Formats: sequence, C-alpha cells, structure tokens
Amino acid sequence: MKKFTTFIGLCIILVSFIITTSYANDQITDKQIYQLMDKSGVTQSIEGLPLQLQAMGQQMALTAKNPVEHERFMQVFVSSFNPDVMLKKMTENIRKNVSLAELQAILSWLDSDLASRVVSAELQSTDPKFQQNLMLYMAELQSTPPSPERTKVIIHYVESSEIVEQGMNLMMTMLENMFEALKVTQPENVELATQLDAQLEQMAVNIKPAMEQQMVLTSYFIYRDISNEDLNEYSHFYKQATGKKYLSLMVGAIGDGMSEWGISLIHQISKEKS
Repeated sequence: MKKFTTFIGLCIILVSFIITTSYANDQITDKQIYQLMDKSGVTQSIEGLPLQLQAMGQQMALTAKNPVEHERFMQVFVSSFNPDVMLKKMTENIRKNVSLAELQAILSWLDSDLASRVVSAELQSTDPKFQQNLMLYMAELQSTPPSPERTKVIIHYVESSEIVEQGMNLMMTMLENMFEALKVTQPENVELATQLDAQLEQMAVNIKPAMEQQMVLTSYFIYRDISNEDLNEYSHFYKQATGKKYLSLMVGAIGDGMSEWGISLIHQISKEKS
C-alpha cells in the first residue's frame, strides 16, 4: 500500500508537468494543428514524458519491496508509451473538436508576446530535473515567502484556468488505465477488481486537495519571472471564450491520447503474462 501511495503522489506531480503545458473541420489543415501543438508546448511535453516516467520509476524504486518486480513493471509501463502514437491520437481529437474560426483565434493568441513568454516558462516542466529544481525553489520560498499580492495573483490564476479540475480529469484517466492494467495481471481475482473500483471512486475525492496544492506550488515556480500584471492578463485569457476553448481542447486531446496509452499498457501486460 505504501508503494501504491507513493505512486499516486508521483502521478500528481506528473500530471502537473503535463497540465502546465496544455493550456472537426475539413478546412483545418494538418499544418495548423501541428502549429497549435508546437506553439502550445504540448508536443515537447509529450515527447519528454518518457524521461518523466523513468524519473518516477527511479523514485518509486526507493520504497519498492520487490525491486525486481518493480523494475519489470516499470519497463512495461514506460515501453507501452509511444509519443508518436499519442500525438497522432491528439491530432485526430483536435480536428474533431474545433472549428476553423476557433483554431485561428487560438493560434493568433499564441503568436502574442505574452503567450510566447508564458509557454516558454511552462516548458520548464519538461526538464527531467524539474522536480528537483522545484523542490529547491520551495525551500527558498520558506526563507523568502511571496508577498500577499503575489499569492493572490497565483491563486487567481489557478482558479481562472481551472487547472486543478483539468488536472484531476487527467489524473483519474491515468489511474483508471493503471487499475485496468492491474486487473489484467490478475483476471481471476474478483476481490481485487472490486477493491480497485471502490478505491477509484474514493480517490476522486481525496486526491483533489493534493492536486490543488501541487498546482499552486508549481505555478509559483513556473511563473516566477512573469509579472503580476502579465499573469493577471493570462488569467483573464482563460475567462474568455478563446481561452476556455483552448484549455478544454488541449486537455481533451491529451486525455484521449492517454486513453490510447492505457490500451497499449493493458495489451503489453497481457502479452507479458502469456
């Protein structure tokens, strides 16, 4: 149970990496969709995910009761993730869920100076040393805490962008995929399946406070060089129709891609057992 609890904590961190870089029509070209994914930072984020997964596995190994079993599972877990397949699935999802006018409005915003600086800041989360750097920054905040005004701006951003809610959606998708994979390893264990289903429902309630805390702390670090004025403007963007569409579009696409990953994970685990 301790190992699983550690895994949940690392998943919350992993989702915070992904969600911070996230923020059908025959007339829409592949080039426009690729521009959206590149300019939003999502492409780089997904391509860097295998390194994040490996880092998660290394941290989990520190508390694994059976290192050999853990290593075998992580090999399957990481190898089941294919960035190219996930990006292709995301592209298909985006095409089905945005109009040409909406996409053009989003691309126009991404071309702005503020968007460019914000995306550049958010891409820090793709660095394999991101968690280490974040922890060092948090230690600094203890001796030099942010001003009340900065705290207000950060919390306003977290609430305006709804990244906690969107992160929860991604988190639950990841856990559901993981639980289904665990069921495949013991298909005859009805009790395990029942327990996992019950835990999934409970986690939807229990994980949110930890997710909210992680998003706030991550935002302090990621946007440390973005002024209060600019961050307020960024928050305002997510209150507008274009901003809401942008966030729901990218998170929806990532969720669809992660579901594809879950299918691949289940297939690989089944193959290992046969």
